[in-house]
Parts: sequence; C-alpha cells; structure tokens
Amino acid sequence: MPSQEEREGLSFIQAAPRMVTLPETSISGKLSFNHSARIDSRFSGEVRAGELLVLGPKAEVRAKISAGHLQVEGSLVGKVCVSGWIEIHQGGHFQGEIESGKLKVFPGGTFEGRGDVIKKT
Repeated sequence: MPSQEEREGLSFIQAAPRMVTLPETSISGKLSFNHSARIDSRFSGEVRAGELLVLGPKAEVRAKISAGHLQVEGSLVGKVCVSGWIEIHQGGHFQGEIESGKLKVFPGGTFEGRGDVIKKT
C-alpha cells in the first residue's frame, strides 16, 4: 500500500487523451469534445469537454472551461467548472475562478484566484 507521501504525489489521471492542438497553432472560438482531449497551443474562447481535458506544458489558454476533469500543465487564465477533479502540475499556472469536486496543486504548480470545492449530493 502506498504511503501518504506517495499517494499525494499520484495524479488522478488514468488514460492518455487524444492530441487536439500542436504548440505552433493559435486558435480562438468554441471547442466541444465528447472524449478526452489535449490542448498544447495558444487558445482563447470556450471549451466544453465531457471527459478529461489536458492543457499541456506549452498551452497558453484564456478561456471559460466546462469539463469532466481538468489537468493543467501550462498556463490557464479564466473561469473553470469541473464536475470531477482539477490538477495543477509542476510548471502549471492557473489564474481565475475554479469550481470542482476535487482540487490538487502539485509542488511547483501555482493557483491564483478563487476556488470552490463542491460536494455532489
């Protein structure tokens, strides 16, 4: 059985998402996914993801996000509503408002703003 320290270092993520954008691209608008997705570019607008949304280390995102789960490895400024968990990994930066079931900020990740962790009834 893992120790408390080992459990704290574990990510919630279980499966790799599909690649959606590449670092050389810049997109603005609305994106909607029914599956896991990854953004690794500049994006501004709105994102809806039914499952996991990963913002990779090269992501620079300014958006309103609604997702099942969210993993932040790059930069995110905006408003986020997630039914499951949010992870901010080392090198990840979030600024704005979060509403989620669980929030985990790894060492080296930064969170600036307001966060509401809500219980499902």
